[in-house]
Amino acid sequence: MHIGTDNRLFERVDGELAVRYSPQGSNREFCTTTKNISGGGIRMSLLKRLSPGSILDMEIFKYNTDIKTRCRGKVAWVWDEPADKETGQLFEAGIAFMDPRLLYIGRLIDYLETQNSDNFL
Repeated sequence: MHIGTDNRLFERVDGELAVRYSPQGSNREFCTTTKNISGGGIRMSLLKRLSPGSILDMEIFKYNTDIKTRCRGKVAWVWDEPADKETGQLFEAGIAFMDPRLLYIGRLIDYLETQNSDNFL
C-alpha cells in the first residue's frame, strides 16, 4: 500500500473506486476504476487515449452504496503507451478535479483508507 504525498498538495490514497466518464463534446460514456485518489484528482485508466487538457464529466462512486460524487476533471497527463499492449487500450492518466469543493471526495478517500488499513489487520 502506498500512501504518500509525492510533492503534491493532497495526500494520495491507493484504491479502486468506480468511475463513469464522458469526454465533453462526446455522446459516449465509459466506465473504469481509479488507481488512486486525492483531494486534487485521480489516477485512472482511460479506454481511449485523450489529450492533456481534455475535459471529462465524471461520476465517482463506491459500488452498492450512496457514496458518490459528480464532477468535472481535466486530463493533466497521459502515458503515451497503452497499459494493455495486446488491445492498445487502457491508457493511464492523471485527472485534476476542476471543482475543489467536492462534497463526497473526503468520504470516498476515508473509505479507501479504511479498506487499506483493514488489509493489514
